[in-house]
Amino acid sequence: MSSRVPLRVLGPLEVMGADGTPIDVGSPRHVEVLAALAVDAGKVVSTEGLLTRVWGERSRGGTLANLQAIISRLRARLRTTGLEIATVLPGYRLELPPLATDLERFQVATAAARRAREDGDLPAARELLVEALGWWRGEAFAGISQAFARAEALRLDGLRQAAEEAAAEVDLELGDAASAIDRLQALAAAHPLRETVRGSLMRALYLGGRQADALAEYAALRDTLVEELGVDPGPDVQRLHQQILEQDPGLRPAPSSGPPAVVPRSRPAPVRNEAGARPRPPAGLPATDLLGELIGRDEAIEHLVDLLCSPDSRLVTLTGVGGAGKTRLAHAVAEAAAPYFPDGVALVPLARLTDPSAVIPTFARVLGVPEGADPLGALLELLRERRQLVLVDNAEHMVDAWPDLATLASFSPGLRLLVTSRIPLRVRGEVLFPVTPLDPESSVELFTLRARAVRHDFAGADDTTAALCRRLAGIPLAIELAAARVRMLRPQDILARLDEVMAAEGFRDLPPRQRTMRSAIGWSFDLLSPLEQRVFPRLSVFVGGFGLDAASAVLADVVEPAQVLAVLESLVEQSLLVAEPTDEHGPWFRLLEPVGQYAATRLEPDEARTARDAHLAHYVALAVAVEPAFRGPGTVSTLALVEREHANLVAALEWSLASGEPGHVEQGGWLGWNLWLFWWLRGNLRQGRRLMEAVLEHDVSDPVRVRAAAVVGAMAFAQGDLAGARIWSEGAALGRRTGDLDGEAHCVAGEALVALAEERLDEAAAACDAAIRLTEAADLRGQWMWTLSHVWLGTIELLRGRPEQAAALVDTAIAAGRAREDRLAVYIALFTAVQISVAAGDLARARTQLEEGILLSRDTGDHANLAYFLEALATVEALDGRLERVGVLSGAVEALRSGVGANVYGYYRPDEAMIAAAVKAAREGRGEEQYAADEAQGHALDVEAMIGYALT
Repeated sequence: MSSRVPLRVLGPLEVMGADGTPIDVGSPRHVEVLAALAVDAGKVVSTEGLLTRVWGERSRGGTLANLQAIISRLRARLRTTGLEIATVLPGYRLELPPLATDLERFQVATAAARRAREDGDLPAARELLVEALGWWRGEAFAGISQAFARAEALRLDGLRQAAEEAAAEVDLELGDAASAIDRLQALAAAHPLRETVRGSLMRALYLGGRQADALAEYAALRDTLVEELGVDPGPDVQRLHQQILEQDPGLRPAPSSGPPAVVPRSRPAPVRNEAGARPRPPAGLPATDLLGELIGRDEAIEHLVDLLCSPDSRLVTLTGVGGAGKTRLAHAVAEAAAPYFPDGVALVPLARLTDPSAVIPTFARVLGVPEGADPLGALLELLRERRQLVLVDNAEHMVDAWPDLATLASFSPGLRLLVTSRIPLRVRGEVLFPVTPLDPESSVELFTLRARAVRHDFAGADDTTAALCRRLAGIPLAIELAAARVRMLRPQDILARLDEVMAAEGFRDLPPRQRTMRSAIGWSFDLLSPLEQRVFPRLSVFVGGFGLDAASAVLADVVEPAQVLAVLESLVEQSLLVAEPTDEHGPWFRLLEPVGQYAATRLEPDEARTARDAHLAHYVALAVAVEPAFRGPGTVSTLALVEREHANLVAALEWSLASGEPGHVEQGGWLGWNLWLFWWLRGNLRQGRRLMEAVLEHDVSDPVRVRAAAVVGAMAFAQGDLAGARIWSEGAALGRRTGDLDGEAHCVAGEALVALAEERLDEAAAACDAAIRLTEAADLRGQWMWTLSHVWLGTIELLRGRPEQAAALVDTAIAAGRAREDRLAVYIALFTAVQISVAAGDLARARTQLEEGILLSRDTGDHANLAYFLEALATVEALDGRLERVGVLSGAVEALRSGVGANVYGYYRPDEAMIAAAVKAAREGRGEEQYAADEAQGHALDVEAMIGYALT
């Protein structure tokens, strides 16, 4: 049945081809992006929203470039399915034909079943419900762990359960008690505390002629409720029990009886007055008009109202860091949800309570329980028949009262608790909704709105405002506190004095714990255990985030290794630490910047030095461990790891320079040496050069000085600064004096590159020969510098007009690179190999080499190298007469180079005359107007699309 739709989400997400078989969508990440679009099919999902849903807050890999590449791949895979991903500002929209998903088919069938049942056509209703439930293959969005998928799965599971209950009711009405029993027993096993299900099962058993089993089911339910909740079954189930004992004829189904409903299955349009304005807030809530418009939370409000209208979301907890806007969002959700709760909305504020035993009496007082009664028992009786929403605000410090909240939720089918807490309640049935910071666009909008409230001529959003909001991590309270300062300070002044601004007092009508960002976070800090209060400040030494191994290193003298994860998990639960999805490198943790600033203020000087020293030692060891993989197996995963850890690696090196300890500077020098290939590959040239020049300003050992000179030379050469690159000569001389063969070889090879760039070919060849001899003397034959020296010598021979000698040298280099699984060395050699093939007129071989080089550039994320290969491909296309492709490839090259901003491959010597001839031929063959259109097409492609075009 399910193969008739192209998109299946009621189970593991699958895309079906025209022949009814699943299509390979791609990696798990591709599936997650498609799922993030599918939960809002037909609606625009912003790019920031997609990044947050799939990668979490600023996780490694969560970049716009990666998202665009995945979208491009998905579009290609979906091309024949009828599904389309449209680019619609500010993001993307999944466009579907009618009834293209199993979810739609399920919903259509259940709606039709409801109408058939209302019309008295029970056989048709049963057939439709069987059809609806047949679309399910398991848990919705199974296998996708992100919060957006889990929340949607929970909502859909509620719809499924409602359909199962309706199907059981129809079975009973048709006299098929056996089928109803089978359905209800499965539901009861999954939801043993759900009285409506257990009651329906009792009735089904009785109508199936199994009165003793029905009574036993009641006894089992009563035992479970007493054991788990300390209460008896509700009056409806008790009446049913009595009816079964009396064999009441009223238990027989009435033909027109409809399915029971605890809460609405769908929501009508919001009620508005004649002027179109919002209705007044519910009587149990204060008005929020003075707080201004709620920015950036529309989707969250819609989702949370849906959750509260679901039969299985009785207790929904909004969690998040102090200042994230949990209370404000909860009020907005309560206002939006009020029409679905006929018994009203109530607010139970807990912030001022200090005794957990006062929580239930406070509930009782707010909800109108007469004084003198047992509060919990009276509440259970009162709420059992009500459909009411209760907003419980600031519950994080009332730990001992949480089991009572769970009891209220479990025992009251129509009650919904919407709780705000900085930590989860950790009770059964709780549905968590993390209130994440605002996306960049909403952050700027909020800042502008609040700034204009205190200064009407505030100019509005600009780059400085955006940078300020990024520093504030999108936390609404922090943004509002900062915006209030524009009365006296410009945004650039606020940015420069951000620490002072966050400590300054804000709105007087806020509780004291929220008048400054520091006090908001301090409220959470005061709730930590003594161990957590010692651990939390130490985490401020990390920059950009950290993994479990790094945390263990920095906390080694504070926490036993086996306890580190538990402590971090506790800080995550208390919203002081952000945990992001686990990947092949392990979990990733991060402090939002305002939280990190606060943590740093709680770190004593001695503790700070101890933590930074441990941080340095860990990252030096990490750099040493991963460096060989840049030039061997595991290059791609290692580059991804270093990309994620790069901010910490740089911070460690900077601490080594600032610490005043000679031994630390020595460590920093080795760290930079092991990191230089990453800087070169990613174009972080200015940073790498600055850091290693700073190392040279200190009194370091000769081996470190030689290698620092080698790195500075490499960075300068890649920047096109040949004068700065001559430091290679100083390094070579020092290496020669001290017998450092490996260090000398790197610097001598650098001298060869300077000579090559200045077209001193004989000197360049002699230096390459010398570098090869040095590597062999150092027992490094076939290794990195030996291989590259062969490539560069091959380039020199090609320029000398000796293609045969060049080919032999380059082939030797490629063989050595392949033997080591060295992707970088191979694609560096392939560029010269392509030139040799073109010079020999072997365009087929050149294409094969280009294809490999393009794929290797993609795998390593080396866009600078990719630009060279696409440029070479444009030349081959022109020589092959495919002029329509030259302009597209040239436009792609221009786009890549404008983004890279560095010429890290200054030793490549492309034939400029041949490139110019290719462009000229394409212009003449295509015409200026069409060629310009071709270039524009190439310029508009994302990287994945460029690669796809090049390989077609």
